[in-house]
Amino acid sequence: MTLELLVHIGRLPPQGAGLRAALAIAARIDARLDGMHVVDLPAAAFTVPEAVPMQLDAVRQRSTDAKAVGADWSQLLESRGLKGNWRVGNGDTVTLLCHASAGYDMLVMERSSTMRGDAPVGFGVVSRTVFGASRGVLVVPEAAPVETLGEHVLVAWSGSRESALAVRSSLPLLRKAARVTVIDGSRDEDLDTCALPDTDICGWLDTHGVKADVRRLDAAAQPSPGPALLELAHQEKADLIVMGAWGRSRLSEMVLGGTTRFLFMQSDVPMLVAH
Repeated sequence: MTLELLVHIGRLPPQGAGLRAALAIAARIDARLDGMHVVDLPAAAFTVPEAVPMQLDAVRQRSTDAKAVGADWSQLLESRGLKGNWRVGNGDTVTLLCHASAGYDMLVMERSSTMRGDAPVGFGVVSRTVFGASRGVLVVPEAAPVETLGEHVLVAWSGSRESALAVRSSLPLLRKAARVTVIDGSRDEDLDTCALPDTDICGWLDTHGVKADVRRLDAAAQPSPGPALLELAHQEKADLIVMGAWGRSRLSEMVLGGTTRFLFMQSDVPMLVAH
């Protein structure tokens, strides 16, 4: 069965770390790759009724210009030995990406290093899409070098439903990885509610063709795992982190902080996340 990836292209012409990551993954797991650009009409455009026709004309022109990129997209994929389509949507970016993601195995998005549009409180475009998407989302920091992707994968395992969804979404990449390291931060009281059929994460991975090394998360780091996970990723030269997103409510993370919030703000390593 052919895997299908969707990459959100926020800037035209297509460019950036998110695109490089999507091309690398598609080649690595032999997947189709569709690109999607959304022509968004901000609500502020309707605040002055007299300006609405001009705003709509601008949107139509932007949509026409975006569709014209299709030929360049096909040429880019052909040069990499890949196949896929170019898509242009009109409307709210988060709504369209969440809807479209249902038809793909993975969604790829780039996160701005300045946090514009994805403020620390976690209600920006990327985090809202992760929260609403029905698939795993590869979040690629704008500054990520993406020299390799999926060679050494660090799995942050907590035993949560979100963690299980992320691991399941990452299986095609884990099977191709040269090395997989599981950092087990699950607690004894979580075992009875583990979302996987087998509470032994490495045993479960083994049944799916993935050999992994497992380490327990240091007890001192369990209350706030984010900094420890990022430090481990750097020490081990991991080029991808797999983790659940928002295992507790976003309001809780906004007020108290949390692993998802920390890594969304601080990580320079691409993260495959799921909620």
